[in-house]
Amino acid sequence: MLIQEVKIESVRSINTCHWSIPRDKAKGWHVVIGDNGSGKTTFLRSIALALIGKLDAGGLRQSWSDWLTRGAKEGKIALRVSRNRDTDLVAASDSNSLGDPPQFGLKFARTERSEPQVGLEQLASDIDPHRHVWYGGQGWFCASYGPFRRFAGNDPRDEKLYHSMPRLARHLSLFDERIALTESLEWLKNLKFAKLEGRSDHNLFDDLVRFVNDSDFLPANVRLHDVSSRGVTFRDANDVDVDVMELSDGYRSILSMTFELVRQMSLSFEADALFDPQNGGTVTPEGVVLIDEVDAHLHPSWQRTVGRWFCKHFPNVQFIVSSHSPLVCQSASEGSIFVLPRSGSRGEGRMLEGDEFHRLVYGNILDAYGTEAFGSETAATRSEPSRKLHSRLAELNNKEIMKGLSTEERTEQVKLRAILPSAASSMG
Repeated sequence: MLIQEVKIESVRSINTCHWSIPRDKAKGWHVVIGDNGSGKTTFLRSIALALIGKLDAGGLRQSWSDWLTRGAKEGKIALRVSRNRDTDLVAASDSNSLGDPPQFGLKFARTERSEPQVGLEQLASDIDPHRHVWYGGQGWFCASYGPFRRFAGNDPRDEKLYHSMPRLARHLSLFDERIALTESLEWLKNLKFAKLEGRSDHNLFDDLVRFVNDSDFLPANVRLHDVSSRGVTFRDANDVDVDVMELSDGYRSILSMTFELVRQMSLSFEADALFDPQNGGTVTPEGVVLIDEVDAHLHPSWQRTVGRWFCKHFPNVQFIVSSHSPLVCQSASEGSIFVLPRSGSRGEGRMLEGDEFHRLVYGNILDAYGTEAFGSETAATRSEPSRKLHSRLAELNNKEIMKGLSTEERTEQVKLRAILPSAASSMG
């Protein structure tokens, strides 16, 4: 399954939003950017909610009144997806006839009661989504991750949902920052124990270790070293063993999400079909993955490469991610960049195209901040003290040409040129 179209109306801060992508360009790295309060998280949560469906959505314990834009009578989330006939199973009566499902989704509507409330209802559709996307059969893979990606910290009550509502569990952390991705470490241990006890009829544990260690996954030559009853241990470039819980926030953010993604895929697809037998560094299933604030906790060098890495090693996945970082956009050469309008405006959002798109993908960080995509304020990338230094350097350069500089002014000019090398080079 891949998403081709998203329509959102009157949902929280989003007035109207229309996101679409051709089917042949759906896989890859799709970035959603916008100012704080523009609705990036709402955009991702809306997609996830429509993929979860009305029945499982009750497990999110949300107040639907908070979802409906103030003053609106009705809010809508509609999706159009493409089906992979080889892996996305449908209800038996539809197996031979269903190609790509028709548009489906959810709506928020005010109920007629003495105390008005907002209820969640299913949008009318030519084919009930419970027969395809909400069916619960193999395939139709989708998962979501919030900005607080970590291994520990779950409420025991939330952990029960991983077993009682597995489809919903794939999306929990996007809706609640308290949710941790705790299941993946226990899963790793169980895979190791199953292998040692000869209970496993596949090599998923070995495939996973090879995937982590041989796919340029972790920077600075960090490697997965040991999995035991005591925990999961990594070894750094100095041959020092480090418990997974002691790794930096950046490592834990990416590791927890990646382990959980592969674990969830192993529940939706056959284990021996997860990794490409010809290339152990490639995870083959198709699906949709939503990531909120993908740049959170990541070093700038990792922000620049994280998208390319995910697309290289999950080539059949459609990643839809939100970010504040122009570096994350540099991985969107095979994907898209969508800009949400400012909070309070009546805009609908837009796909970046042409030179504006190319500047974000192929330019440097100043090229990116120089576009309107990151807002007019960010186009002025220098602080007030910096602008004063630039102004003073320009003043000295002009005086040098017109009148010449004193010894003190020459010393000041040299110092400013050392502090502002880009300004000095642009002035010749």
